Amino acid sequence: MKLLTILAGILILLASQSPAQESLPIGSAIVADFKGEVSLHSLSGDALVVQNGLVLDAESTIQTAKGTILLNLQDGSQVLIKSQSHVVLKSPQVGIGLYLELFIGKLLARVQKRMGEAPAFRIGTPSAVITVRGTRFEVEVTKKQRTYVQVYEGIVEVRGLPAGGRSVLVWPGFSTQVNVDRDPQEPRNLAEEIRKFNERPGGREMEAGPPETERPAQPRTGESGEHESEGRPD
Repeated sequence: MKLLTILAGILILLASQSPAQESLPIGSAIVADFKGEVSLHSLSGDALVVQNGLVLDAESTIQTAKGTILLNLQDGSQVLIKSQSHVVLKSPQVGIGLYLELFIGKLLARVQKRMGEAPAFRIGTPSAVITVRGTRFEVEVTKKQRTYVQVYEGIVEVRGLPAGGRSVLVWPGFSTQVNVDRDPQEPRNLAEEIRKFNERPGGREMEAGPPETERPAQPRTGESGEHESEGRPD
C-alpha cells in the first residue's frame, strides 16, 4: 500500500465531524465508538460501563487491551485510542494545559482548529509534550518511553522532557522521535525514507513510517482505516 493510500485511510477514519460539546465540563469527553476489550475508570478508581454516549470527566483513565475507542472531546476534537494503550484525560485549565496523557500505546488525533488567543491543544507523554493548534497526527509511546510523532495535516510542535530544551516543528508528511531526557530528533520526510528503504537490495515495500536505525530493519504496519494495528518494537 502506498503512503498516500495509508494517509487517506487515516483521514477517512477521523473525518466524521463532531460538534463541540460546549455544555460539557472542560477536559471531558464522550465515547463515540469502541471495539473489543476496553476498560474505563473514573477519577475515584470506579470501573465504568463502556457504552456509546458515556461522558468521561477529566482524570478518567482509558486502557485498551485488544480493543480501540474513539472519543469526542469537549472542544470538538477527536481522538482514536488504539489497542494496548493507556491514556488519562486531563483538564487543560490545570498545569501546562494538557488535554490528555499517553503513557503507552498509540493514538490518532484530529484537533479542532484554534482561533485567535484560544489555548493550544497539548498531549503529554513520558518523554515529550506535543502542541498543536488544529491538525491530524499520530502519537505513539513504546515500553521504553520513546515517543514518536507523525503528522498528516497542519503543524505540530514537539518538545522533549524535562522542559527547557529545544523543540522542533513537524510538518505534514514528516515524523520525529523523542527519547527519554533528550531533545526531539530532526523531523524526517516519510516519503523519502520509504523510497530509500524500498530501494535497498532485497528490500520490500514499506507501508508507512521510516525505518528506525536503532532497531531491526522492519517496516511499520500501515494504518488502513481498521481499528487494529501493529505496535512499534522497543
